[in-house]
Amino acid sequence: MPLLLQKAKIYQIDPPPTLLQSPITVLFNPSEYVIERTVNYAEHVIQGLDLPIAQFVNGSAERLTMNLFFDTYEAGSSAGSIVDSVKLAATSLLPEVGKINVTEYTSRIYALMDVAGDRHAPPLVEFRWGGLSFQGYVVSVRQEFLMFTFTGKPVRARLEVTFQRHISPQDQLTGEPRNSPDRTKYWTVQAGDTLTAIAAQEYGDPELWREIARVNRIDNPRLLKTGQVIKIPAWL
Repeated sequence: MPLLLQKAKIYQIDPPPTLLQSPITVLFNPSEYVIERTVNYAEHVIQGLDLPIAQFVNGSAERLTMNLFFDTYEAGSSAGSIVDSVKLAATSLLPEVGKINVTEYTSRIYALMDVAGDRHAPPLVEFRWGGLSFQGYVVSVRQEFLMFTFTGKPVRARLEVTFQRHISPQDQLTGEPRNSPDRTKYWTVQAGDTLTAIAAQEYGDPELWREIARVNRIDNPRLLKTGQVIKIPAWL
């Protein structure tokens, strides 16, 4: 089974997503990202010393910053989720009047700073890509529109997105690890089980069935056997 490019995704954690909400799949993976953290010190001047004495005050939350590229003019068949890629591949052959407004995709990320329902705050989200699992809040989005159709419709954009890590007070006090991806599990197949359903339950994303199939060397996902034990990999 050929290896498929794993796309970065943003999952809504709290409040939990509805059945109609799917993870946000970026159109194109970032070329790089930066994780930074600072700590604060107070300086106390002591008479007779050349330098002040530094005393630790507090730390600050880690921040994850990246640029995400969006193109609805000629994105091709490799952009975004399966649904996105089919839609964008079809419209890439159309004249400019038929192009999709790129804000249809950028607004999904911009909206993560909106207040979410009864929570009275923006949603807690998690950015996942390869070995990176970063849970927190979107605290900054800078949208730069780079290309327009003759009617002024934006069809290409770059977003600078910053996430700020969130660790609950309980986890901080108990020393829980900042990244808490699921550990490797094993699943005993029952009648009616499918890889997409298993991926949806374990990862919250049915599209990740391919990773389960790859790890277990399953060439035909429709031929699961009742009683078969399959490995559910952790985020690698």
